Amino acid sequence: MSISFFKSKTKLQFILSLIVSIISLTISCISNNSFAIENNTANNNKFNIIATADLGCSIRSQDNIKNIEKLDPELFLVAGDLSYKKTPDCWFDMTKILDSKTKIAIGNHDDYEEEGQIGEQLKKDYMNHYNLDKSYYSFDYQNVHVLILDTQLELSVDTLESTAVVVEETLSIKENNGEKDAKDKKIEPLLEGFPTVDIADLLKKNSVDVKIPALDKIIKSNAKVPNLQVDNGQYEFVLNDLEKTSQNKNIDWIFVMFHKPMYSSLSKQFEEYIIRDKYQNLFDTYGVDLVIQGHNHIYSRTLPLSLNKVDISQPIVDKSNYNNNNTFTNPKRTIFLVVGIGGDELYGLVGQEYYIANQYNKGFGFVDINIAGKRLDAKVYDINLNCQLKITKKKERELIDPQSCLLPTPGNDKLKVIDYFTIVK
Repeated sequence: MSISFFKSKTKLQFILSLIVSIISLTISCISNNSFAIENNTANNNKFNIIATADLGCSIRSQDNIKNIEKLDPELFLVAGDLSYKKTPDCWFDMTKILDSKTKIAIGNHDDYEEEGQIGEQLKKDYMNHYNLDKSYYSFDYQNVHVLILDTQLELSVDTLESTAVVVEETLSIKENNGEKDAKDKKIEPLLEGFPTVDIADLLKKNSVDVKIPALDKIIKSNAKVPNLQVDNGQYEFVLNDLEKTSQNKNIDWIFVMFHKPMYSSLSKQFEEYIIRDKYQNLFDTYGVDLVIQGHNHIYSRTLPLSLNKVDISQPIVDKSNYNNNNTFTNPKRTIFLVVGIGGDELYGLVGQEYYIANQYNKGFGFVDINIAGKRLDAKVYDINLNCQLKITKKKERELIDPQSCLLPTPGNDKLKVIDYFTIVK
């Protein structure tokens, strides 16, 4: 009797052990493949990302935001210059419906460069609101990796050009005991907050060894500029982030966003040769697909570009994988967008460079990027405000008068497509 019971108990233990093993194996298989299954679902899922920049809180930007809300993006990317106010309150109020979807880059109007100490507080307020411990960061959304840089932490052509003070002028001010008509030159916060140094010495100190066309004239004038010291923390972050992402088989797309543009149609603000020289080689190496920029209050889109190390002002166009300026099959280089049509004033355009596929400055709007696996379809919309044109005094160019803009009348409020492009991998 005891032997029979013992055998039955042993058999029962074996069966129970086998069941537990089967369950454990099943759970293990599910766990090992769950990310892949989730990722495959994500890759087949269609979603959209909307981007714009340089908004402010005017009626133009408010209507722009309302149109963006209607398209219900899963991500809302803003490439800097948000409120153009002393506080961010109007921005937070205007974008409250999109708040949980919003990712920002810091612009010059969100920082010390343009706004002084007010700008320092603005930047803190934005970072606190969006839970950022640093102003450069990255994240994954389904099969898209987004890397966001802070161009305020970099030496830039724009900063040096706008703050440069010619030595002779500085000396004449000293000779007059500092007395000078305030209208003669705007006092820049950077000049107030930092000691000045010869521009050539500044570039040498920060290891910038590149011919920069936009600064040639200034350098010859022996100008003085803020004695800024660049922290390489952002560069190291970008290097490590892109290297890691390039090895992630679940990521099909890499986007980078920042404010001051590496590439832009010729307009009020310079293309950033210094930042281009520092970062574009990384973009080429690790396969960045799309760069989203602001600062110039225009829209422009480049063809796929790589860095020209011989002449940095003449980028190399990848002509191997497309039949026109709008459809690209497995391009090996990066397309650069400027989306500074968010709502602030618009800038003029001067000609069109060979590497620019499309450009526009006749209205306000955004780019709507639709992702479906390894296919990207983008449309750039003008929100079709009713605005009057004005002729600028300089070079007599026609520009929209932003103060004249009225909301579209019913029936005329449809979005107008001003550009489109497709990338297929």
